[in-house]
Amino acid sequence: MNILTNAIDAINDFNSRFKFAKIKLNLNKVTIKNFIENCQLKISIADHDKGMSEETKHKIFDHLFTTKYVGNGTGLGIAIARQIVE
Repeated sequence: MNILTNAIDAINDFNSRFKFAKIKLNLNKVTIKNFIENCQLKISIADHDKGMSEETKHKIFDHLFTTKYVGNGTGLGIAIARQIVE
């Protein structure tokens, strides 16, 4: 659930930075795909925002790491989601 919430937050953050014409061009959607591979369920969640920098990709599972503004993120969600999945 946290991963889905982060995808929605990314779209909302994108929309808050641009005028309506730019937002209208953005797809404003989150895509969820699931499939079975090698007897394992795989779930893919993607937003259509700008993506993550390489630096963010290296830190994304660190405790207390957040890309959100102060007061909007705890930095625990993705780290906890990873622990649950593992």
